[in-house]
Amino acid sequence: MGIYVHVPFCRSKCFYCGFYSVASLTLKEAYLGAIEREIILRRGYLPRQEMNTLYFGGGTPSYLERGELERIIRKLEENYSFIPGMERTIELNPEDLMPEKLQGIKDLGFNRLSIGVQSFSDEQLKRINRTHSACQAIDGIALAAGMGFDNISMDLIIGLPGQTEEELLGDVEKASCLPIEHLSVYMLSIDPNTVFEHMVKRGEFRLEDEEVIAGRYQRVCERLKELGFEHYEISNFARNGKYSRHNISYWQQRPYIGFGPSAHSYDLHSRQWNTANLKTYIDHLNEGTLSFEKEELNPVDLYNEYVMTGLRTMWGVEKQKLEGDYTMFWEQVRDQVLKYESSGDLVEEGGRWKISETGWVISDAILSDLFVV
Repeated sequence: MGIYVHVPFCRSKCFYCGFYSVASLTLKEAYLGAIEREIILRRGYLPRQEMNTLYFGGGTPSYLERGELERIIRKLEENYSFIPGMERTIELNPEDLMPEKLQGIKDLGFNRLSIGVQSFSDEQLKRINRTHSACQAIDGIALAAGMGFDNISMDLIIGLPGQTEEELLGDVEKASCLPIEHLSVYMLSIDPNTVFEHMVKRGEFRLEDEEVIAGRYQRVCERLKELGFEHYEISNFARNGKYSRHNISYWQQRPYIGFGPSAHSYDLHSRQWNTANLKTYIDHLNEGTLSFEKEELNPVDLYNEYVMTGLRTMWGVEKQKLEGDYTMFWEQVRDQVLKYESSGDLVEEGGRWKISETGWVISDAILSDLFVV
């Protein structure tokens, strides 16, 4: 089981980002008090208190000071048992990769860093309103590795405005030369209420054609394989088996609890998510209540989630489970399964159904066709 902590504060809003965040620290102290109360209030949500993973995401968790991060961690440790050697991840911006900040993070027990690089082009970084430079990213990652962090992940984006294929593949080469063990490569999407959405509506920017993006994604996958990365999830690649254990718990449908505004939780029977409004989140917790929405999962939901999340990964889904627990639903999509099996995009291997390496590029279509309404 895992814990996710959402830290909503950012120095500025990146033009592509659809995650909940606020570009102000005005409510920081109130947030810290509220999340401490939420941790206590929800202690009985999960069936057990032993945690395997901890993930601080955002927003920008590294925007908090060491003492502020420590407040949250100490409250978690008072209410949950952290198993020895558990994965503890924190997201950082490259400009925060400084000796004092990194030492503080290390002292707090974080052993995995997830760094939002996105691009090694300073011009491109300015276009998406990132506040770091390529040099800060490269030097910062080297510094973190030199300080003993041996499980570093970073992000790149495919399809940024004006990005060429040559530039993208150059970024992949630069990333592979850094002391990282994990790389997430996301295809740009236009999320609601982002600057990019407004730019698209005004005709100032448009996404590349799907075929172009798909081709670039495929070439990135091929090159990363040549460079020794294992493609273990649609957007994620790892060296030396350094998968994101926390994210795997999502894809393999293990229970988790999320704290902070907009954070999601899952207890095997239902999903719930906190309000995506910092003030509302704080006001409710000041009164000893939670502001959230909840969805009880019926058999169709459970089937869809099992297939949608499992097939995202190289481990796929169990044939026995599909033909046992979900027989009725699996039968409904059998023709689609056979279609993708005959094209080589879906394979049966070792008692599991998996999307093949060539099928990753059309994974959205495969998952959509196996979805039951």
